[in-house]
Amino acid sequence: MCRGRVVGVINLQNRDPHEYTEREINLISTIGFLVGRKSRWRGWRARTCIFSEKLETRKLVERAKGILQRELRITEEEAYLTIQRQSRQRRKSMKEVAEAIVLSEDVKRGLSE
Repeated sequence: MCRGRVVGVINLQNRDPHEYTEREINLISTIGFLVGRKSRWRGWRARTCIFSEKLETRKLVERAKGILQRELRITEEEAYLTIQRQSRQRRKSMKEVAEAIVLSEDVKRGLSE
């Protein structure tokens, strides 16, 4: 249990019939409580990482769109569709395509400085 919600079950099996003492029950309950909290924490951290990754991708795509708009003199929607099309054609993620666009821009700026 974690915060009043069931997050898992501990199944104990014995070869011979066994009557658990109150101390054994409390010990297993405590272990379950600790494992349940850890499990919930891991799930929360995984969701946080996913959201961070999505935000990073979104920022990168926005930057790449801006570069394409400026360089090709196209609208924001056309820039997005261009990145999306390149993603499909090259079988790369939109993040990878955006990274390539941003890297190319950085290289150009480095050469002109």
